[in-house]
Amino acid sequence: MSNHFFYRSTLSTTAIRGFLARSDKKSKGSPPPGMPGSQNTNITDTRYQIIKRILYETPKPELPKMTEQDLERHQTIDRAWKLFLRNQQEKRENELAAKYRMLNEANIELEKLGPRLFNSAQMGNKIMFPRQMKIPTETPPLNGWNYDYKPPSNPKESS
Repeated sequence: MSNHFFYRSTLSTTAIRGFLARSDKKSKGSPPPGMPGSQNTNITDTRYQIIKRILYETPKPELPKMTEQDLERHQTIDRAWKLFLRNQQEKRENELAAKYRMLNEANIELEKLGPRLFNSAQMGNKIMFPRQMKIPTETPPLNGWNYDYKPPSNPKESS
């Protein structure tokens, strides 16, 4: 079989399989070597064996045997954790509701004072995406530290 190199975008997988099957004169009707379903697959590649061992032969860890007291403790801790999470969620929801209520009260007060103030408050900051919006990153800036910084001299301290 001669070596032919094709780009993936120029030929489809079925066309390549057909080409390889026609070029291999020895195999009649079976897929070419290296293709799924062929008889002589690469047995020196251990990745398949490792994947099979990890997927199918990994023993399941045995769970520790729990007594009635241990089970009751576990359930109590689990219920307490769920209660803690629910209380946190309720606290967050109450804070958001209070912020929303205060925002609405401020809008009503602005509407009473005058339509110009209310309309300007409703406009908000117009950000033209993406030119004016800073993209949040988790990396520090390139010029993160100014080594030549000197605090400004305060004339009040010197007199």
